[in-house]
Amino acid sequence: MKRRFSLSLKLSLSFALAILLSTGLIYYLTTRSITRSFYEYGRTTRQIIGSQLAANLALFYEERGSWINVHELILRPVTIEIGGQFFMGRMAKIGGGISLANEEGMIFTTTESSSLVKRSIEEAGLEVIIPILVDAKQVGTLGLRYTPDPREAAFVAGASHAALIGGGISFVVALTLSIFLVLQILSPLRKLAAATEQVARGELPDDPVKLKSRDEIGHLGESFNQMVANLRRSETLRQMMTADIAHELRTPVSIIQGTLEALLDGVYEPTGETLGPIFEETLHLGRLIDDLRDLALAEAGELRLEKEPVNLESLIRQVTEAAVSSPEEAPTLRFVVEPSVPLVEVDPKRLRQVLANLLSNAMRVTPTDGEIRIEIARAPNAVRFVVTDTGPGISEEDLPHLFERFYRGDPARNRGGGTGLGLAIVKQWVEAHGGVIRAENDPNGGARFSVWLPLA
Repeated sequence: MKRRFSLSLKLSLSFALAILLSTGLIYYLTTRSITRSFYEYGRTTRQIIGSQLAANLALFYEERGSWINVHELILRPVTIEIGGQFFMGRMAKIGGGISLANEEGMIFTTTESSSLVKRSIEEAGLEVIIPILVDAKQVGTLGLRYTPDPREAAFVAGASHAALIGGGISFVVALTLSIFLVLQILSPLRKLAAATEQVARGELPDDPVKLKSRDEIGHLGESFNQMVANLRRSETLRQMMTADIAHELRTPVSIIQGTLEALLDGVYEPTGETLGPIFEETLHLGRLIDDLRDLALAEAGELRLEKEPVNLESLIRQVTEAAVSSPEEAPTLRFVVEPSVPLVEVDPKRLRQVLANLLSNAMRVTPTDGEIRIEIARAPNAVRFVVTDTGPGISEEDLPHLFERFYRGDPARNRGGGTGLGLAIVKQWVEAHGGVIRAENDPNGGARFSVWLPLA
């Protein structure tokens, strides 16, 4: 079994490693830059001092014509006390070794080891070599070797120590902030993890997860709470749908069963009058099964559509003529059609069912002296048709749930005689065509259903 490491440990180790590497790199680069800049400054200074000394040596040679007693120019007298006795000596006027070569490039005097005498100045390994010129003629060569000054080394060590202390303080501060950040991140994540585990066990949290974060984690918490609310609502709808389906099936089955029992017991004679209700209820059961099958196919994205360019006005007029069998007993139908409405790419059979459902709903709630208005107009990249009735309208509480299956809303708009799935199927079929449907109340009264279908 693989060992599991907590996210807090992973984040803490990652932050600590990143901070340690960053601090170490900054310390290394800072120390290296200080040391390099300091020694570069010293080298430049020695170059300047060497040039000045070479100029003095050139004047010395020009005045005397030789290098005799030249050591007086490059050495300064010093007094050294040893055991209470004082000794006189000489040392280089500048820090480090000084070597002087003749015009042939051979060292004849030096403040370093005497082994360098009579050696080529090129072979001595000196850091700075400056020719000495008199009247454009090289009369000698000055060579300098840097000898570290303890004060310089102390300065560099002090700078490195200060960089190390600063890096250590930065490491501690950064690590403290990173731990605080990890805790800030993990605290809401733990709450979300606990709530997610509860959902995974099939239990929906009673209270929403409360997160104070206003960042992506806070947005995740809001999305999680919305998901739980949707799950709770879906579960409620599932239970309601199961109960509604059972109710829808129980009534026709009870009628069929009761009638058949009466026929078997000899209470009724098998005539057309007694068999008619059985036939009607079987038709109702068939419609319910077909509606459930079509709805399941649409929701699964497996609904087959045989699309073709269709004149929407002609199709709607065909549906209205078939729906209104007795014009004198039906409300007034009024068409408002915009000129030159383009064709739409739809399945005529499915769209005919959508229109029939909307029209039958409107006729059911509209009084005979009322009016049903059907509007067809061009919309951006679509054709819009609207079915408006003058019935009692839709309550604000029912509007958000109008396209849910078996939803029981205002009794004034009762779906009596239907399967309770009509508007849910209408919505699925419209969306399967790439369209949009919207229900709202008309400002003048009644309900209004608007459908947008893409152009052919």
